[in-house]
This record gives sequence, C-alpha cells and structure tokens, in this order.
Amino acid sequence: MKGFSKFLLFLAALAGIVFVATFPVRGAYASRAKMIQRVQVDKQSDDLFGDGGTPIGSPQMMIIDDPKAFLPTKSADGAEQVSDNYLKQNNIYPLQLQTVDFFARYTRLASGAAFVILFVLGYVLGRRVPRKGDEAASPGNAS
Repeated sequence: MKGFSKFLLFLAALAGIVFVATFPVRGAYASRAKMIQRVQVDKQSDDLFGDGGTPIGSPQMMIIDDPKAFLPTKSADGAEQVSDNYLKQNNIYPLQLQTVDFFARYTRLASGAAFVILFVLGYVLGRRVPRKGDEAASPGNAS
C-alpha cells in the first residue's frame, strides 16, 4: 500500500505543477493579445466607395502572429484591423483570449481538485495503521 500511496502523491505533485503552470501560460498568451477587428476586404467596393472593408463581428482580444494579416488602418474604436481574406487564404485561425481564459480556468479547477483528492488519498493510504493480521504477514516479522 505504501507504493500506491507514493504513486498517488506523485500524481498529486504533477497536478499541482499543472495548476501552477497555467498562470504563466495564460500570461504569455495575454501579453501577445491585441484588440482586433476582422475585416472583409473587397477591392472593387474599396475602389468605388473608399471604405476600408466590411467589419465582421465586434472587436475581440485575439492572438494573431502573422504581421502580414494586419491592415495599415485602425477601426473607429482603435482596434487593429485584420484582413479576413488573408486569414482564410493562409489558413490562419486567430486565437481568442476568451478561449485561453476558458481552458486555463477549467484546467486550474480540474488540476486543483485532482491535487486535493490525490494528496488526501495518498496521505491517508500512506498513514494507515496496519491491522493485527497485516503485522504477521509483513516481511520484517519472519517467525
């Protein structure tokens, strides 16, 4: 039973590491996020009307690493504009910071719960008092 309790404590330690690791990982993604407005660019309507394209949805905090996707203009509310055409042509899927927050939150919840449960089980099983029948069967008590 001692080996199993050590294994549970090892798993609890891994869960604790995962819990702690979600904070810098989320921070790294958040530092790369920008307020971005996706824009459908149409050359013909742009030449005709002089607008910068049709906005798609509302501005969101997103992570896009390709600098070629960004347009030189900004939206009225100050968000950086990104060509939706370029994203589709190059199979670039922007990552929303909301998604990172969602997975970080639930990973913390699951790993925190796993840490507590595994630690308590490992501690209880490791500290269990042997019964009378267990003492005679232990390797140190050869009769």
